[in-house]
Amino acid sequence: MLTLEETLQRLEKIENELATLRRALRDGVAHSTPSDRTSAFLEKCGGWEDTRTPEEIIADIRASRVNTRREPCFSDEEEEQ
Repeated sequence: MLTLEETLQRLEKIENELATLRRALRDGVAHSTPSDRTSAFLEKCGGWEDTRTPEEIIADIRASRVNTRREPCFSDEEEEQ
């Protein structure tokens, strides 16, 4: 169990971290352009690379869709059948 003093010390560390993060966020956003933010996002998450045209991608998505007419199963008894 934490003592009151330990709890207060931990809270103070958290407050300091939050203040540091706020400053970094404000500085980063204030000095970046939308294209900089997009580039940073793509560096972290990667981009979509595909050699197909948009029309080919859409056709592929549509072709892979599956329609079903099954009724939803809401009880365990129906699942066991």
